[in-house]
Amino acid sequence: MKPNAASDDPFSYPGLLDSLDSVSAVCAALLHRVAPFGYRVLAIGAIPHPDRPYPEDFFVQTWPEAWHQTYFARGFGEHDPTLRALGVLPGPFTTGDLRRGIIGPLSPREVEVMDFAASLDLADGFLTPVHRANGYRGLACVVGTNPEPDRRLRALLEFYLLHTHDRLRLLSASLGATGPALTAREVHVLSLSRRGLTDAQIAQEAGIATRTVRFHFENARHKLGARNRAEALSQAIARHLLPS
Repeated sequence: MKPNAASDDPFSYPGLLDSLDSVSAVCAALLHRVAPFGYRVLAIGAIPHPDRPYPEDFFVQTWPEAWHQTYFARGFGEHDPTLRALGVLPGPFTTGDLRRGIIGPLSPREVEVMDFAASLDLADGFLTPVHRANGYRGLACVVGTNPEPDRRLRALLEFYLLHTHDRLRLLSASLGATGPALTAREVHVLSLSRRGLTDAQIAQEAGIATRTVRFHFENARHKLGARNRAEALSQAIARHLLPS
């Protein structure tokens, strides 16, 4: 598909999603639609409970590995201003809105989270809360380099994100019951990575060689159909393959 949003009828998008049967294909479809506007990564899933600052039930993201590792290592989940905003704002917002004080002054740690994203050329995000039956609350966002989407683009992004969220939630629920069988060692390595440990630290704690750590990562990545480690870890969490 040629990445030209002007030629993609927005109203064909829900039908397109219904025809896709994998998480990676749905993510690719969304990124294809939003790439012309400067967005290149996504994060979609359930909003974590305040007592559990890292999503565990349903979460799909395509952020770079550097972000993922730092997010866990620095405890960003407890200081992510987007999570605070999702708890108080009724509709979509941008990271620019956060910096302008839409939810009040940001704490130094919240600024640290946003500044680190900016250092990865991911300064500008569009986020929308998701509310569904039985009190379900979710989030959907795309991030890249588009600081001020106009009103029309905001509406289009919200449309894409809400439909993508619902399709990914449905697919993740089905995959949770039929996820790939990871070995105990692969689960252990992924769980240690989740804590933000480096390969060398994982090797030391697991009592194996560093090259063996990488071997287990690669095996898990292939089984999960992930493009990189960050995506493999995200998929493992979404499919309930790691211990809480």
